[in-house]
Amino acid sequence: MKSRLQGERGAVSLFIVIFSALLISIITVTFVRTMVEDQLQATTSDLSKSALDSAQAGVEDAKRAIVMYRSQCQGANVATAECIKLARALTDGTHCDTIQQSGILSGVNPGDKEVLVKQTEGDKLLDQAYTCVKVQLNTVDYVGSLTPNTSRLVPLKSDQPFNQITIEWYSQKDIQTDLTGSASGSKVDLGLDTQLPKLADWPKNRPALMRVQLMQFGSSFNLSDFDDNKNGTSDNASLFLVPSTVGRDTMSFADDIRKSQVSEALEQVRCDQNFSATSTDSQYACKATIQLPNPIGETDGNNRHAYLRVSEFYNTNTSFRVTMQNNTDVTLFSAVQPAVDSTGRANDYFRRILSRVELEASSIPNIEAAVDITGSLCKTFLVTDQVDDYNPGICQDTTSSP
Repeated sequence: MKSRLQGERGAVSLFIVIFSALLISIITVTFVRTMVEDQLQATTSDLSKSALDSAQAGVEDAKRAIVMYRSQCQGANVATAECIKLARALTDGTHCDTIQQSGILSGVNPGDKEVLVKQTEGDKLLDQAYTCVKVQLNTVDYVGSLTPNTSRLVPLKSDQPFNQITIEWYSQKDIQTDLTGSASGSKVDLGLDTQLPKLADWPKNRPALMRVQLMQFGSSFNLSDFDDNKNGTSDNASLFLVPSTVGRDTMSFADDIRKSQVSEALEQVRCDQNFSATSTDSQYACKATIQLPNPIGETDGNNRHAYLRVSEFYNTNTSFRVTMQNNTDVTLFSAVQPAVDSTGRANDYFRRILSRVELEASSIPNIEAAVDITGSLCKTFLVTDQVDDYNPGICQDTTSSP
């Protein structure tokens, strides 16, 4: 006997096949789209990094030109054709063809719009080059950063006379914690300290205490001049600048508390609790203008040879900026920390960087302390004129030989 099914034509199977095909198609399209987006992101990242590498190549070539300028343009060599070419290229600061005009690269002509970065066979598709390199030998400021137990020696070198400096410190990137939820709502936590507090009592968002030490001399000097003051002139002075809600904006190295027998107060500097990174005059929280004395043996500062040692205390990181003035006129640093503005390209991606080159930096680090240890230190002091009174104390040599 045969049975016959009616009304079943495979509609359910057809719908299952259709929906399965749609699901597989959606998964496939999503996967392909994800792959394409990842590929585009990787390509963009590669081109961006390659453009940055091109810009850094321009900075390195600018360093070569600066070093060549310093080595060849000395004394009688300033009149040579090579020196004149380098000086013309490096002292303008506005043209993009600094490297081309300097002539330090073979195969690069002064009329070239850009300088190709040499590549390996596999990197030719990146088409790397730096398109604009500007060098400014003489700058309006000296910028740097400090970490605990470090200092920076700033050469106060200029072709023009100057009689005061301005130091600014603590920028936006130095802020460690957000104080917007505090009662004051300010970015900087200031106080009224005139004495040195404990390290643990120093708030994280308080700018560092700055020690600025002036060392200078005139056309000639004796070593004893660094320990002497003569009629208002001095070759050595130090100030300890404490950030505060009150204080002075201008002062003098004559306020050095080490040279006073009556004053023990530190120099309070009025700081801005709500400074802004976009403001021209308030990129740093604290600012102090310091009058410089004349060097010993000089009636003015025309023969001044000066250095400024900058140190920070009570804070982990501190950015600072130093400028020089002759009364109210800005004085430029002369080839102390040239600025290099470089723009690099990879295909149609561009990156631009601004670098500073330390021309006066020494390979020998500054001596920060007479004794530098990582552990504890035991000291025993004894003053006597009798040999028999000598007592080594509790500080014994416990070093043993292996």
